[in-house]
Amino acid sequence: SSGINAEYGGVSDDVKQFHLPLEDYLIGLLFMCSELARFAVNRVTAKDYTTPLKIASFVKELESGFRLLNLKNDFLRKRYDTLKYDVKKIEEVVYDLTLRGLNGS
Repeated sequence: SSGINAEYGGVSDDVKQFHLPLEDYLIGLLFMCSELARFAVNRVTAKDYTTPLKIASFVKELESGFRLLNLKNDFLRKRYDTLKYDVKKIEEVVYDLTLRGLNGS
């Protein structure tokens, strides 16, 4: 089966590697994007106006990668649809910063 083989340090050798199914990895990326959308809003609240710009760039790049995939898993497809709303939410934050002259340009 396709997936991601991961390796990490700081643990005993018998549990140092694990296999993560590809669909689980992709779902994790999509959940991360939802959290980043919330984080972008929270950063503006904390008067950090540069982090949302970086988040917008990262999430848009991820979204463009997901567009290339043929998503057959129903849950994965629904999460991808949610990503579109997350991108829109982040773009609205960046747009608001731009209107207020707070985007660092």
